[in-house]
Amino acid sequence: MLIAYTHGRYQPLHNGHFQMFLKILEKHDQLWIGISNPSRKMPENIDSFDPMLKESVLRARAPENNPFSYTERQEMIIMAFIREGIDISRIRILPHYGFYEEKNWEDFMPPKENSVIALSPKDPHHDAKIERYKKGGWEVKIIPQFPGISGSVFDKAWKDGNWRDLVPRGAKEIIEKNLTSY
Repeated sequence: MLIAYTHGRYQPLHNGHFQMFLKILEKHDQLWIGISNPSRKMPENIDSFDPMLKESVLRARAPENNPFSYTERQEMIIMAFIREGIDISRIRILPHYGFYEEKNWEDFMPPKENSVIALSPKDPHHDAKIERYKKGGWEVKIIPQFPGISGSVFDKAWKDGNWRDLVPRGAKEIIEKNLTSY
């Protein structure tokens, strides 16, 4: 069995994320999806981080960038697969811990044999992650980003209230249900 592992914040899940999931599933038996920043709390040791990492973590965990909890994001992903008729037994969803929390990796990452980490690097922080995974013994596969949808495109649409066509059907149901609770 060949496992692919990918991760992201999915705040919220959008079509670019979901298209990447479907592309990965074309070539792998299982897809393990790590939800980054499973806790919205800041790490206790954040002041000891490298400045670039500290800025990234502060931005990633800022309240305005985290409208959805870990369980809400998990539900979005599951419902998106269900609504598309994808066999959910091929999917695992787990918390993903950053490389500054490596002590948690062994419990939440796939085995190094028969698996790949599939990522779409976007900036030097992502490049550093890829190098860390490779040094840790995982095979890394670079997945190109899908044109037309990106975090910045989605963020603008989200702020303007024009996001509904940019998310998978199942995710839209969960987002709309949970928006009324905020």
